[in-house]
Amino acid sequence: MKLMETVRSSSGLYTVGEAANFAKMPVATLNYWLYGDKARPSLHQPMIGQEEGKFLTFYEFVEALAIRTLRNSYKLSLQKIRAGLEEAKQAYKIDYPFANKEHKTVIIGGDLHIFIGESENPVQLTGKGKKQQSLRPCIEQFMRDLEFDEKKMAKAYIAYRYPVPNEARTINVMMNPKFCFGEPVVDGTPHRAETLWRAALAEGSEERAAEIYEVDLPQVIAACRYCEDIELSA
Repeated sequence: MKLMETVRSSSGLYTVGEAANFAKMPVATLNYWLYGDKARPSLHQPMIGQEEGKFLTFYEFVEALAIRTLRNSYKLSLQKIRAGLEEAKQAYKIDYPFANKEHKTVIIGGDLHIFIGESENPVQLTGKGKKQQSLRPCIEQFMRDLEFDEKKMAKAYIAYRYPVPNEARTINVMMNPKFCFGEPVVDGTPHRAETLWRAALAEGSEERAAEIYEVDLPQVIAACRYCEDIELSA
């Protein structure tokens, strides 16, 4: 079963609601992307079949991050995003291009383009110029908050950065599929951000939570600021 394979392989595991919350996008959008609705079929075949539950892997979560940016910043439709992913898979044999460092995906003139191999210019994935190389400058890349493994695939996502006041350091909240099934964890601790945040709420102070969990106060503050940022409900 795909669900058990995902758990055993530490590929991350999120419900649709969790993934949408972490990606800061509407649950309805992600649900439609993966499962469609009564009138329309899904736009993407999820790795884990719906019969096993509505779950996403880490790569699919990274895909959700890209979809959020493409829709919010560039107003691309879900249909165009799907067309780009299908072209990358069918024409260039690239699965999950948004999670692949070697094949950076960019937006030029309202269409998706992708870098293939060591080419200095991207190839167009959507629109009339498909398969044509573009010499136009590239706009924002999606991968600035991702960390990559030796195969140049995304291995972790920096979900939040907390610059510690008056100190030359930043505490990150990380999402790594090999830890806590990919849930947000405060860097330098074994604890989920939500755990430290709820402890601060229950104890009445961030200082008391830091004492109980034996972590630095800035690590608890980072957890709280992150959870407040994504509007987790107590």
